[in-house]
Amino acid sequence: MIARAVILLAGSLLLATSARAQSSLQVPIQFDFLNPSARSLAMGGAFVGLADDATAALVNPAGLIELTLPEVSVEGRYRSFQHPFLVSGRLSGVPTGMGEDQTAGPNYENIGNSMTGLTYLSFVLPRGRFRFAAFRHELIKLEQEFTSRGVFQNRGFDNRDTAFDATRTLKIDVYGASAAFDAGRVWIGGGLLIQAFSMDFDFRRYLFENGDFFGAPDPQQELFRFTQDGDDVGIGAVAGMMVPLKSAKVGVSYKRAPRLDFASFSGGLVGSQERTLSTFKVPDVFAAGVSATFARALVTAEYTHVFHSQLKHEYVEVLARQGESGPRIDRFTIADGNEFHVGIEYLLPLPGRPALRGGFWFDPDHSVHYEPTADNDFLDERIVAALSSGRDLWHGTFGGMVTVHPKMDLAVAVDYSSRSTVVSTSAIIRF
Repeated sequence: MIARAVILLAGSLLLATSARAQSSLQVPIQFDFLNPSARSLAMGGAFVGLADDATAALVNPAGLIELTLPEVSVEGRYRSFQHPFLVSGRLSGVPTGMGEDQTAGPNYENIGNSMTGLTYLSFVLPRGRFRFAAFRHELIKLEQEFTSRGVFQNRGFDNRDTAFDATRTLKIDVYGASAAFDAGRVWIGGGLLIQAFSMDFDFRRYLFENGDFFGAPDPQQELFRFTQDGDDVGIGAVAGMMVPLKSAKVGVSYKRAPRLDFASFSGGLVGSQERTLSTFKVPDVFAAGVSATFARALVTAEYTHVFHSQLKHEYVEVLARQGESGPRIDRFTIADGNEFHVGIEYLLPLPGRPALRGGFWFDPDHSVHYEPTADNDFLDERIVAALSSGRDLWHGTFGGMVTVHPKMDLAVAVDYSSRSTVVSTSAIIRF
């Protein structure tokens, strides 16, 4: 038992810093790039080619030309997201049945995040061939806690990863102003995005009770600590174009997000204390869509490209570089996302102009992945297991709308996948 404890401590001292990448990156930062409003959500998020209400200020400013009266849009959302997280088990070798070493194979548990709040507010003012708008949008809000009891491995001898726990909070609010111009056959629009960024991440590794190789984690024996914190404001931009046709519209938009500064600190029994400055790049988004009207039905479709890979150079490598050898950094990848959205709206022939809406969309895996080295050592095995739970998702959406006053519409919507649920309520008020 003493020999095992010595091996555990020695291995922990060598790998604690490099393993932070595996631990920190396996819970993805789940950006919500869904277009605002319950109407858009119910229609599969396909709105860039429609953009005919006050949410166009962010989605596609060119669509603001559709509005002829001053208009306010307000939305509240409930958002719930879960992701599998590696917490225990034995990745290789045979469980001994001693202490924590009971389970063959990796053991994952779901790490959840649920938030409710006001997510969007905008105002539009028409003036001749111009439209002006101001808005506020909650891009992301996370509060997460995750922990690991230390997985077991065998590469000719038994090894155990140290236990850890972590907390992460991340919030990005977007404040913006947009304008649009009716150029006749083409509508054009653009705006500035001011993003207020706040992040706090605390990660701590521990040894085990009484130095027992198979024992429970002991939070009183802190081996290593890694933190990130940042409060910054950056400026981005959005640009859009819309081509109105007889019974259809085609639109495109591009959102350019800023780089935001944060600081990282590492220290403990391993090496010296270190504080570094880094940048966090919010992914850019390109979208192209079309909408068409058929009697009482409206059909929309959208292709969205999210540049998730920008997180690799501006954020993922910051974590991977902490203690990793140079060649391993290039083995972390995060793919851009190619999303496809489809929706339909049907107006019922009833008082109050009620509408039923439905849709679906494809959400590709955009978690961090890792390609092991030729040695396929303990660290490789742990990182591969930790970063293997990402998957493609299909979302189903539905909702409805009713006009409660000639100048006020109320809408509700639900977006559901096997790992997430979003419920939205929104109102459009015209003056």
